[in-house]
Amino acid sequence: MNQSVRSIVPFDISDLECEALMKLFQETTSHIQGIRIEIMINRRRHRGQEEHPATTLGITVRRPTIRFADSLDREERIDTIAHELVHVLLVYRYGLRMIDRRIARPGSNQDIFDHYLDLNKYWNYFLGQTVNTIHHRILIDYLKEEYGIASDFHLTLFRHNFRIVAESHYPDRESQYAKGLIAFEHEKRMDKVDRVLNPYRQSEFFWKAYYSAQKHFGDYHFHAIPTPLTYEENVLSFLEDLGYQKLDFMFLPETVLDSPSAIDSINAY
Repeated sequence: MNQSVRSIVPFDISDLECEALMKLFQETTSHIQGIRIEIMINRRRHRGQEEHPATTLGITVRRPTIRFADSLDREERIDTIAHELVHVLLVYRYGLRMIDRRIARPGSNQDIFDHYLDLNKYWNYFLGQTVNTIHHRILIDYLKEEYGIASDFHLTLFRHNFRIVAESHYPDRESQYAKGLIAFEHEKRMDKVDRVLNPYRQSEFFWKAYYSAQKHFGDYHFHAIPTPLTYEENVLSFLEDLGYQKLDFMFLPETVLDSPSAIDSINAY
């Protein structure tokens, strides 16, 4: 975007004068230092910013940067930044890491060609949503019980965005899987999905993801945070249920060496 239209500048969260947020920031930075908070100043508003006013970049390379839209008011900023910080905390304190596709395994030229042909843009959306959904099973209650921070803004946005997703048609398999994940999250947090979408018009891919998420992640919550090993086993089993090979995936950040990845951000909203 043209620099005259949008700029990104550092933001000091102490300006929000929220003691709970500062305590959460200190807890998170005790596990991963160098977290940057930035505000996106836009002279032109667009729908994408309204639906997803915050994101966290650099998680897989141990350089988290939280960005949020300048259109948010004080309470929304507190809600948003706190939400993103717990995403970071779940990765670095609890080991609920991001997941990405591995590079092509040894095989025939056709196998390698098919692998890279399959790496379309929807993979980022699907795998990012997998982690996002799991984190949300924990972080909303984490914020409320540990810091007294409600997630009203997040839940309002989630309800709004789910209605958009429910009305959308996705031709690719990965986006339909992501839709099933979001429906699972909606039912756990909000209400029955059939009150928002027509269950008879959903694809086989949607229901595979929905029921597999119920099986593998349905018991997750703030008082039952899985160990890193259990989490990774469940994520890989979830993907296997959907027809993928477990060996085709890896978790990031790596424990020894940092490695850049396409799946490098969480659009928490």
